[in-house]
Amino acid sequence: MRRLSHPFTGWTYEWADDGVGPVLVTDRDGTRGHFDRDGRPVAGDLQYADPEMCRWIASGGPAAGGPAGRSRRFAVPESAPVDTSR
Repeated sequence: MRRLSHPFTGWTYEWADDGVGPVLVTDRDGTRGHFDRDGRPVAGDLQYADPEMCRWIASGGPAAGGPAGRSRRFAVPESAPVDTSR
């Protein structure tokens, strides 16, 4: 699963495998929301997300690889735990 941490907010952006919205965003407090590729809220308690981060995640699709998958931004191992304590 692709996962990125926002450099300023520390929020986690990842591909959502549940079919609700392509991007799942989790803030530092654990509040979650699903967003479309343009950062518009689809479901969940979180109502704002960085549209550029959503595009990075959504552009690669559900499987690793493709142009976005070859970016060094996705160099984080898929099994790496997400640190939400910051």
